[in-house]
Amino acid sequence: MPNTLNSPSLSVPDTSATAPRRRLTNRVVLDAGFLLIAWITLAVTLVARLFEVGGEDAEFLLALGMLCSAMFMVRALYARADRFMLSPTFWLLVTFFFYFVLKSLDWWAKDLVTPTLVEALWLCSLFLAAYGVVYAVTDARLRGAAVRAHRGEQVIAPGASWTLLAVCSVFKLVGIALFASAGGGDVLEVAAATQNAGAAYLYRLPAIGNIIFLALLFDSFKNNRNWNITLLALALYLLEAVLSTSRLALIMVVMWSAFLYHRYRHPISLMRVALISLPLVLVLVLFGYARNIEVGSVSAYAEAAAALAAEPMLISDLFMQRMDMLPELVAALDLQRAGTLPELHGASYVYAFLHAVPRSIWESKPLLTAALATSETHPASFADGVNIFPSIIFEGVMNLSYAGVALSGALIAFLCRQLERAIEADRLVPSVWALSQLTFPMALFNEGVHSNYTGNLLYVTALTALLYKALKAGGLIQRRRTPA
Repeated sequence: MPNTLNSPSLSVPDTSATAPRRRLTNRVVLDAGFLLIAWITLAVTLVARLFEVGGEDAEFLLALGMLCSAMFMVRALYARADRFMLSPTFWLLVTFFFYFVLKSLDWWAKDLVTPTLVEALWLCSLFLAAYGVVYAVTDARLRGAAVRAHRGEQVIAPGASWTLLAVCSVFKLVGIALFASAGGGDVLEVAAATQNAGAAYLYRLPAIGNIIFLALLFDSFKNNRNWNITLLALALYLLEAVLSTSRLALIMVVMWSAFLYHRYRHPISLMRVALISLPLVLVLVLFGYARNIEVGSVSAYAEAAAALAAEPMLISDLFMQRMDMLPELVAALDLQRAGTLPELHGASYVYAFLHAVPRSIWESKPLLTAALATSETHPASFADGVNIFPSIIFEGVMNLSYAGVALSGALIAFLCRQLERAIEADRLVPSVWALSQLTFPMALFNEGVHSNYTGNLLYVTALTALLYKALKAGGLIQRRRTPA
């Protein structure tokens, strides 16, 4: 794909199999422009602190400046703007910008700055520093490795798209039926009706329909064919999303389409992504308001729309209320320092792989990281079934203090580069799996390792593997040899 958004870079390597091996540091690729911005931000921050510009808020401004500098350094890991756009690192920096930078500025304007808030911002910088180092090393090693020729790939068999649409339709209709069996109510009531006694995994089976839809979408964008079939699958996907008032489902289909267009049609700029995101903010607020009335109700949508039209400021207020990760992190750190929240010593990382055991079987199953924090910071919300995410940063602190924060950054950096590798493979099976996790690592960062997200990631990965084996056995997916 031609790159029209290149920016200056440092140390662009030759990654061919015949290229002589060079030292690891010489294979690191950085964007010179963003690296310069990072250093300037750092220098201005340090000079301002030296002369105590900002008075009593000097410590806050120093911590915020270091965080912004770290964000620019992480952005500098991508020498090509088109490769950064909608990448895992892109989503991570979006999270930091909205949840930490904007929210901390909001607190600063309201004179809510505390020493714990300053500490939280420093922890964010530590996380990003570890992320940047490990990502750069992982990327450099992959660039220095010999290019491996793929002798074959899985492709949709000729004439199989209609059958795949039928299979997708079956699972989507099952999802709609399961949702209807919940009996209505607001989002908490529906969740309670569909997730008791380990039944949550039953209600995730319709995810198979999403995987097939993604395969059809990927095939259409890459090969520019079968758009009629893909659009029918899209209609089913949207029907289920509207009936279940799923904000995430609508946002994801827009982002999937934007990413595939960016990759296989024409690179899109950050400005276009921002323009695409504006109506998504309205969707986020509208669906969130309606979900609190009654899930999937036409009257709930109408009531929500009328309320937002009568008071447009509700849109920004409700959107900013969702930027609750920094306040939760600050509150949880205070309680953890006071001894109210326990030291986990790495236990939550083990619990993450045991979370699939239903609580009806393991009654004393440990709470998720977010649930554990919420039970102490917002006990009333926890009693109502609401979890407020404290971020993987707090989980790292609970497990291994500052070392846990650095290890969390290193882990996510490694996983992000592997996800990019799956996307860059440009082959049906790994690329579709990577698409299903497109906004990684936002959810993992928000919820922590011991979370519903990790359980769902493992579950969907297993479903994807079983699905492709079944489709291959049925002849719907075939192996095609490719040139060496």
